[in-house]
Amino acid sequence: MITWLLVCWLALLNWSVAPQSPPPHPVDPMTGTWVLNRSLSEGLTGGLNGADVQLSVERQVGELIVEQVVRIRGRQVPAEPLRYRLDGRESTAEVVRPLAGTMELEARLLEKGRALELKSTISGDNQGKPVTLLTREIWELIEKGTRLQVVRVREWDGQTQQSKLVYERR
Repeated sequence: MITWLLVCWLALLNWSVAPQSPPPHPVDPMTGTWVLNRSLSEGLTGGLNGADVQLSVERQVGELIVEQVVRIRGRQVPAEPLRYRLDGRESTAEVVRPLAGTMELEARLLEKGRALELKSTISGDNQGKPVTLLTREIWELIEKGTRLQVVRVREWDGQTQQSKLVYERR
């Protein structure tokens, strides 16, 4: 009896001090490859209205890497992966679309980690006129994690464009 109690006590002690794996980072469930579902999306304009869009999301130490591959009439639009820091600091990326220039990127978790806010700002030249384009996206998993909803608001020259993009896991 004493041996059995000793074994149980040691097992309990070992279980209570064993290192626990950390909970998954809130961004981790969003990682993977996502394909735009145009029929569930709203506010698609311009090239996105008829495009095939694939979103690749990867998390590495301290950053989120987002690459959007857009194919319009079978042709891939050039794009670079965007690297957002997850520690609250700003990062930058050289881009050619939607304007050519240096894009400032910010990311932060919202709603106790259930949603992610991505912001980008780019100042550039549009047909000889200086333009600043601010994009704010709220990412949230819906349908038990099978879909990624991105609510995007873009502001430039006093105009605002809002869209809701719904992606399905590939």
